[in-house]
Amino acid sequence: MSDQPAEQPLPHYVDTRRVFQQGAELRGTVALPRLPEFHSSLATDQASITASLQFSVDDSGHRLITGNVQAEVEVTCQRCLAPVGIQLQDKVSLALVKNEEDAARLKPELDPWICPDIKLQLAAVVEEQLLLSLPIVCYHPEGECTRKLDYTVGESPGDDESGATARENPFAVLQQLKQTKQSTDGD
Repeated sequence: MSDQPAEQPLPHYVDTRRVFQQGAELRGTVALPRLPEFHSSLATDQASITASLQFSVDDSGHRLITGNVQAEVEVTCQRCLAPVGIQLQDKVSLALVKNEEDAARLKPELDPWICPDIKLQLAAVVEEQLLLSLPIVCYHPEGECTRKLDYTVGESPGDDESGATARENPFAVLQQLKQTKQSTDGD
């Protein structure tokens, strides 16, 4: 049995009036059903998601959320369309603001998180960070897709004895037309 306690789930929300004043630090897991948009971008329901969030107030009075999020998930391989496991990590660096006007007044290095209510939904913060960290396309390592699909890499039916492909150039007809036109123009 391990001496380390199991990760507890992150609370659904925190009270923004207290969490920043207390300089709270929260660590825990987030269940995939709490992240519907992120969940819809995955290939399977297999996921391990953890977050570590620190709440503080800087010298300018900005309420800051810093920390990181991590996830091990399966997305769709763009080559073979089978699930491929990936690890995501992203740093969280946000300033909590009440509206768009407050967001416009932030320093450029701070990303705004608009929360007009006193309840900050933690799953929404985690989900947004994970969505931003998803790669545009994902692939299995080179060669793995062909093994999974039982493809063989070898000679094509049109290969000659030297291994060179005897394919017809798709632009050969255009070349012939060009030559024909040049010979008729030159006459």
